Amino acid sequence: MKREELFNPKGYDFDERLCPVRFLAGEDAPQATGLITIFSPLHPAIYDFVKLQKQRLWKADEYPIDRTKERFDELSEQDRRVFEYILSFLAFLDSVQVSNLADISVVYQLGEYRLWGATHSYFEAEHAIAYSNILYGLFNGDFNEVKRIFYLAKDFPELRRRNELIAKEYQRLFDLFQIGVLNVPPAEYAEILTRVFSATYAMEAVTFYMGFKAIEFYQYKYGVLPMTNKVISEIKADELFHVKVMASIIKNLRPFLEKYLSPETIDEIILSTIHSFVEADLQFYQAVLADNSFGISQRQIEEYIKFLADKRAKLVGVSPLYGVTSNPFDAIDRLYGFLDSHNNSAKKEAFFETKSSAYVSTPINMDVLENESL
Repeated sequence: MKREELFNPKGYDFDERLCPVRFLAGEDAPQATGLITIFSPLHPAIYDFVKLQKQRLWKADEYPIDRTKERFDELSEQDRRVFEYILSFLAFLDSVQVSNLADISVVYQLGEYRLWGATHSYFEAEHAIAYSNILYGLFNGDFNEVKRIFYLAKDFPELRRRNELIAKEYQRLFDLFQIGVLNVPPAEYAEILTRVFSATYAMEAVTFYMGFKAIEFYQYKYGVLPMTNKVISEIKADELFHVKVMASIIKNLRPFLEKYLSPETIDEIILSTIHSFVEADLQFYQAVLADNSFGISQRQIEEYIKFLADKRAKLVGVSPLYGVTSNPFDAIDRLYGFLDSHNNSAKKEAFFETKSSAYVSTPINMDVLENESL
């Protein structure tokens, strides 16, 4: 089995033709050394995201979840059931992200991408901790109850099927590493990368958000779960970074992917991945919300998920799938923010309100946060 070089003394890190990921441009293409050279990044916007994300440093343990103060017991049995399934799924998403992003980080070649990979992985790990803390807080540290909810991710049929769909997309890259990247045809490598990045983007950009919306709805409708929603607000602000960075990475990779895959094939992979995640989302919520009084209709859920899918498709430069332009939860999004911008216009909360930027030693391009075209 061939192994890639950890350090390439023949490489050069400042060639504009360098591909963001390893082994995609061919043996004769410029190669990096493997050193982290960030003082002159080829894609400075990626490093701007790294610096901005680090300013959002927060710790899940700073938000103690107390069942009494959260007034969780005021929810009906049906509403608590919905919450359990959604929280279990969100916990699964960030658990699998921690593992998946480690694999993705291996293929990054440029210094700014490798630093983003490390930063991305850290914040997803913090999110995984946050969901565990929410579970232990709301269920009084009852290990058996927490374990029951956590394992809904594998025991509830619709949730398990959905989770397996997501994990299968990431498994492709893991399996590729077992074979050895250099032992597969370049076109196969390009296709796997396209599928893995598309799946990561679809999950970050669409799948997470209906889960966020459902939890926000508890506070919007009942006025409960204030600390849980504060944690979700922190996670959602981070996820908007991840949406925009993954969109930028996919766009930056396209010229290299198109050496082995047609533009139509790349578009088809992106759109089919988004579509499969949307369909799994809809089936999951149909199963979870069947015959309950949660207050969100199946039609609203379908419109919101498809609205997000179209919005995110346009962000990576592909045609919308569904033609849905209206957000059925616009009032909630304006209240809780972080769907498009890191500035909550309804509450007038600045993105860096509680974060210090005094120690930033290099200028930051704030436009990267709000630039939809990337």
